[in-house]
Amino acid sequence: MVITAVILIGIAVFLGAYLLSYVLQQKIPPKGIAIAHGTAAVLGIIILLIFALTTQQHHKHWDSLVIFATAAVVGLYLFSRDLRHKVVPKWLAVVHGAVGLGGLAWILIHVLH
Repeated sequence: MVITAVILIGIAVFLGAYLLSYVLQQKIPPKGIAIAHGTAAVLGIIILLIFALTTQQHHKHWDSLVIFATAAVVGLYLFSRDLRHKVVPKWLAVVHGAVGLGGLAWILIHVLH
């Protein structure tokens, strides 16, 4: 179950890097990719939450959930700005990506340990 969440979040990180390249070039990010990015991330977070609530394992990945939830809230804000045709702040998009990538690295360290 955690592996599925990691794969989905990994896909979200890959798509997010693609979207970030648009933001850094001051181009309009493709909405379809943005929706796929958010969907993959949300599905990964939901699967991770289900795992945390149902597992008997010692490490339930609550720390990773907090990291991903933080990235998700910022991502929703960025997406809402984009939908309203407002400029997406580059610095915030970079922070959003760094938090998501950091969360993926964090959970991978625990899964592979």
